[in-house]
Amino acid sequence: MSVPLYVPSGEGEFVNIRDTKRTYLKLTTADSDGEFGFFEHHMAPEASGASPHIHKKSTEMFYVVKGEIEFTIGDRKVVGEPGAFAYVPRGEPHGFTNRGNEDATLLIMFYPIYNREDYFRGLGRLTANGRNPSLEELQEHMAKYDQFMV
Repeated sequence: MSVPLYVPSGEGEFVNIRDTKRTYLKLTTADSDGEFGFFEHHMAPEASGASPHIHKKSTEMFYVVKGEIEFTIGDRKVVGEPGAFAYVPRGEPHGFTNRGNEDATLLIMFYPIYNREDYFRGLGRLTANGRNPSLEELQEHMAKYDQFMV
């Protein structure tokens, strides 16, 4: 059962993934009974982010807090600055990068969540200590959590 939740700034479980400085798992499957996920994604300058992909079951939303995030949505590219919001319904191709030379912060939301926090935890393990997982490893991991490359 969901209960009210408060997570202070800079607190909560987090993972480090490659050139992402830190991803905070602010609202997880267990917290919301699988209804909604909320993640605070801190990216290093020129971090690669997520290559174009789709979700077959989830809608994903983004809100730019800091920096310049280049979004690929469908077949177009747009640059989101602080205050920009992107809504990506399930089945629509999308991806993002930090195109700037400064740190960026991106809020990422999923509805429904489908254990998305485990996706981030797994990416942290796959890329720990500078490791570069194979394409097959990435695709297998992604598929477990409703993410498919396009």
